[in-house]
Amino acid sequence: MPHNRWMPTDRRVSPLRVVAAVSAMTAVMLLVAALGEWAILPSATLRELDEGSASRATAVLADHDRLGTAAHVWAALSGPWVVHPLVAIWAGVLVARRRLTLRAAVVTVAVGVLGWALGAVCKEIVDRPRPSVALAEVGSWSYPSGHATNIALGAVLLVSLARLAESAWVRWGTTLLALAAVALTAADRLLLGVHYVSDVVMGLTLGAAAATLALVCLPLRRDAALP
Repeated sequence: MPHNRWMPTDRRVSPLRVVAAVSAMTAVMLLVAALGEWAILPSATLRELDEGSASRATAVLADHDRLGTAAHVWAALSGPWVVHPLVAIWAGVLVARRRLTLRAAVVTVAVGVLGWALGAVCKEIVDRPRPSVALAEVGSWSYPSGHATNIALGAVLLVSLARLAESAWVRWGTTLLALAAVALTAADRLLLGVHYVSDVVMGLTLGAAAATLALVCLPLRRDAALP
């Protein structure tokens, strides 16, 4: 039978794979930081596009109080303090249903938390101020968007976990909800004026690439007791 990475296995995660995953995630973070520091921020054209789009985006909420309230609510619900616990809960459900090993669940959550930390480090490296038109008080730097980074991390991890679910509608439903959450979060950060377009795009890139590369190095393992 040809090899299938989703087939049951009880192999331990080797130190070499862990080092490879951490190195790959760190390399992606450094690349995103380098692009921000040496390509995006110095570019007068990109700065003009960023500033113009920020002003136009916040103007959408000017005469729509309910939309503004919804944007603030979603900002709270889409933060890393919600995303990563959801990943942990979903992984725990799969462990309880014997669809995933406990070791794989712990690794999955660790990938998300490490990606969160790397996104914070990237902000400190680039230290880009927030847009002046921001409609919400945010204390950290602007590039890359932390919400975008973490929602992309969470989406990739949740979709990967969903592939181990028994039901097709759970797999497809999780995928569609994850993609919707990514789109809503990207729009939300722009409408609130707390990020430039480049912040959001690079945040999504960082989160998705970091999680994907980590899972390539540390593929999820189904419970070895499964037939």
